[in-house]
Amino acid sequence: MNKITKRGWIELGASLGIFIVLAVIAAFYDLKINQALYNPDSLFGQYFANLGELPSYLAAPLCGTIFFYQGFGRTKAQRILYCVACAGIVFVGYFFAIGHWFWDNFVNESLQYKLVYILVFTLFMTALTLFAGYKIDKKVMRKLLWFALFAAVVIALSNIIVQIMKIIWARQRFRTMVDIEKNAALIAEFGGDFRGFTPWYIPNAIIKNPIRTDAYVEAHKLVDSDTFKSFPSGHTVAAAASFAAIILPDMYPKFKKATWAFWVVPAVYTTLVAISRIVMGAHYLSDVLFGGFIGFGVAALIRWIFLSKIKYFQQQPTEEPKIIVLSE
Repeated sequence: MNKITKRGWIELGASLGIFIVLAVIAAFYDLKINQALYNPDSLFGQYFANLGELPSYLAAPLCGTIFFYQGFGRTKAQRILYCVACAGIVFVGYFFAIGHWFWDNFVNESLQYKLVYILVFTLFMTALTLFAGYKIDKKVMRKLLWFALFAAVVIALSNIIVQIMKIIWARQRFRTMVDIEKNAALIAEFGGDFRGFTPWYIPNAIIKNPIRTDAYVEAHKLVDSDTFKSFPSGHTVAAAASFAAIILPDMYPKFKKATWAFWVVPAVYTTLVAISRIVMGAHYLSDVLFGGFIGFGVAALIRWIFLSKIKYFQQQPTEEPKIIVLSE
């Protein structure tokens, strides 16, 4: 069993301390922070709001390509079926990335024959990615299997947690309570005093808000179908998919001296996306805080499990006895 060093415990304690402090601040100032930062016309807010989910959308094509070249299967028929399934993962990943993320954010909605364009680009990107994987050395691709497994587990688990919490908390987004131009009729009918706001520690599916009548819910959903999915932030946990990179220094000893970068870069990127979501009025501080720390926490936990339980990582060549730290 690998042990967490004293430095690792300090880093873990510091991370938990930062989370608790920000959660307490959010409990009192969530609404005021949004009122101060809300600016849907912000270039910064729009830029990171549009790009925030990219790491999560690219995960399926990347992992599917790595799986494709593993050559699993005892018979030729099994290997062919396996390759077809993996190619399907790449195709479906690109289909959602292009059809949902790229199209919704960057393409004119009035463009005709949308499905044809999406299928053409999806087929092209699938073929290009699989061809690029063919050029990678087989030994390297075999080693990348562990990275693909790690990324898949981290992204799947963190997103499952977030989606379950969204249902339980059913928190209303700030933007549907404040945008006068888009929500003038709603504000006129139900009032513009933020009565729909609830603090992060109240799960609305359990503790009912009196303002949440059937008429209130349906009227707001007609304007924004995701209006009651504010907590936690899906964009932020999608950005936190970048924390999948933290396993790479454990796979490649030459990256050991720069281990800190594999933690800091995802943290900075996730933070920028989180701030953009507040600026755009899609989320509160607590929403992005929990979303970011769920992604970070799941990645750190799964890394610890991999290093502690999987022989592959215990056999990796190191200059010193194997220990687990959050960053070096």
